[in-house]
Amino acid sequence: MSKKIRTGKLIFQIAGLAVISLGLGALLQGILPRGIFWRGFITGSLLIFVCGLILYTAWRMAGRGKVLAWMLLAAFLLRLALGVFFAWGLPRYGYEEEPQQAGFVFFDAYRRETSAWELANSDEPLRMAFSDQYNTDQYGGILAISAAVYRYLSPDAFRPVLISILAAGAMTMSLPFLMDVMKRFFSEKAALVTGVIFVFFPEGLLLSASQMREPFLILFISMGLCSSASLLNGKKKWPPIILGVISLLGLFFFSFRVAVPVVGATLLWMWAVESTRIKKGWIRIVGWLTIFMAGFVILLFFRGWIDEVFRWDTLVTFRASGMIQYQLENLPRSLRFPFILVYGMFQPLLPAAIVDPAPWIWRGLGIFRALGWYTLLPLLIFAVIRTWKAEPTYKRNWLVIFTVVIWAWVLISSARAGGDQWDNPRYRTIFLPWMALVAGWVFQYALKYKDKWLARILLIEGVFLSFFTLWYVDRYYFPNIRIDLPWIILLIVLFSGFILVWGLMRDRKRKKGSLTEQNEKL
Repeated sequence: MSKKIRTGKLIFQIAGLAVISLGLGALLQGILPRGIFWRGFITGSLLIFVCGLILYTAWRMAGRGKVLAWMLLAAFLLRLALGVFFAWGLPRYGYEEEPQQAGFVFFDAYRRETSAWELANSDEPLRMAFSDQYNTDQYGGILAISAAVYRYLSPDAFRPVLISILAAGAMTMSLPFLMDVMKRFFSEKAALVTGVIFVFFPEGLLLSASQMREPFLILFISMGLCSSASLLNGKKKWPPIILGVISLLGLFFFSFRVAVPVVGATLLWMWAVESTRIKKGWIRIVGWLTIFMAGFVILLFFRGWIDEVFRWDTLVTFRASGMIQYQLENLPRSLRFPFILVYGMFQPLLPAAIVDPAPWIWRGLGIFRALGWYTLLPLLIFAVIRTWKAEPTYKRNWLVIFTVVIWAWVLISSARAGGDQWDNPRYRTIFLPWMALVAGWVFQYALKYKDKWLARILLIEGVFLSFFTLWYVDRYYFPNIRIDLPWIILLIVLFSGFILVWGLMRDRKRKKGSLTEQNEKL
């Protein structure tokens, strides 16, 4: 193909992208009419075009694969459509609360966006977004970006959907980086599974369809992973170093409290892979001791903040749920925190989402989010069992570190937000890139080796969900027939124990039969 033909094709594709952006911009302003039509139409179209152009460039740099192209298109449009749907539907079908009437799923996003609108319409510089005056749970970088968009692109009207466009673009942009990492270490099939999990995971969809900072954090985490993988496996050093610096600056710009554990976990992974190439044992020992000491120092540095946060969120969980309050009051004080920790790990609880009476839009969202987590959770549990069998050693270390970090973060999120069904999953999803990579590998492993333990874990999950659904049905629809929660937990433990023992006996019998067959052949 000649240079002129390639240039003409490129211009045609960009022109097509511009036309699609204009159509989507008009559609957005038509569904969500705010302020002057032409300003809303042009601004929405411009942001969609910029996001599309960046994604198009990333696709070309990633090899121009058709599968990746369709995944990028689906990821961006799905998030954009979901964001518009909630902004349109919540005022009509949600609760009579101010954030929902304004079209916000998350209260934190509503509070921050209103603060950004106030800052944009004031005479104060945008750097005030980092001051205590605007300190909210979603402060700093994302507040400054929102205020800049409102001040310079949408001064006539409050249009939160513009921030949803940026969030959708940021989350979608993570995809090429993640798939590149999986291709470098494993295979095309594993990369595809990872990409599908990342694109369609409900909590990730919801966050990137909203005005939250998590999609931007996830983008920079994904960039950091790609940079690290390139440094470990590639010959070119400067491009991944530049990418890593951008990742680092982006993480600290949006949240230094997230940046510190993410950077620490990434360095831990890099050392785990690189240490397999070091022949001298004493160097490996010194390296691991240094890492453990650094982790201890970081914990000491954040200890005061962690203790304060854990106490506050435990109190919020205690007050927010009558059921939890009742159960905690009947438990010894020493068991209350472990109870909240385990309870938080299973949030959002699928039986509660199915049975709990709520407007259809909230019930549908609750079921959607819970189904996503209960689909991913068995893969993460299975990873604990099987990542130790990966070969060669550097891949095994790669997966083990990722699995340990993921579960540590899941427990930290559960402790940080207790049984809260919104903050807990939101914190947990920050490490979605790591979760998707591990889940992609274990899914491929289970299919390749026809591993029975994934089916057994799914069976145990089915037991858990069945008994808890029974308990919630009894609680909401048959209040006169009370089934105590301890009995439900006991039944779950007994049935799960039976499945585990039965599985171990089957494996032992199969192994014994295989050895007998080999001996007969000899």
